[in-house]
Amino acid sequence: MIAVVSSCVAPSVLPSHDGARTTLTPEVRLQHTRGTVDSLLALGVKQIFVTDNSAGSWLVDRAAELAPARIIPFTQPPIRNKGIGEMWLLLGVLQHLPENEPVLKISGRYRVGPATELKLREGDDVVGKLYVHGRVRSLSTRCYLMRDRAVAARLWERTLDEIYAEAARIHGPRSLLRILQSSLRPARDRLRYGDPTAAVETAIYHAIRHLSLRLREVEHLDVEGIMGSWINEVVTE
Repeated sequence: MIAVVSSCVAPSVLPSHDGARTTLTPEVRLQHTRGTVDSLLALGVKQIFVTDNSAGSWLVDRAAELAPARIIPFTQPPIRNKGIGEMWLLLGVLQHLPENEPVLKISGRYRVGPATELKLREGDDVVGKLYVHGRVRSLSTRCYLMRDRAVAARLWERTLDEIYAEAARIHGPRSLLRILQSSLRPARDRLRYGDPTAAVETAIYHAIRHLSLRLREVEHLDVEGIMGSWINEVVTE
């Protein structure tokens, strides 16, 4: 099994659309990401790729501190929807991944434990934690497992499509009216099509369904979020 860590260890010092990007220093975030790498090594992961959009060369200059993980730097413009930013990070690392190896995706500054149920069985394409809120279903994007690089490529590409397509879909009378008005009077259309607000967790679930990928649900992720003071937020829902 190989692992891909989506990461931003050293965010830009410039404020984002929504204010300050982080209250943590890059040094602290690097220490947290070291914890991510260590948890993957303890799980027996063969290769670890950290796909990262840190500003400048801050992380590249300190790549040895995350060894044996391989740093794949990625430059992208600031975007409000972090799910879109993550999808571009993941698509950017595809060319570096070996074929025919299971791919575990985990968000940077999270740790996965030995009790995780993220294990592939015969016929599985994707293994992950599903959430259900009324009629809305979503997949936890903190950590999930895919059969191989080919499945990852299809899933990540379609997930990005799903995020961008959400604004063009009719969900009821209000969305139908908005689409009609925008079509008839495009100059008055103020929707941010390049930076939509659709949630990546819902989009990836839709992508799995539309691609007819075989999803196996698990109950226990055994994933911890590493907070600023090293207090663990255990994600076991």
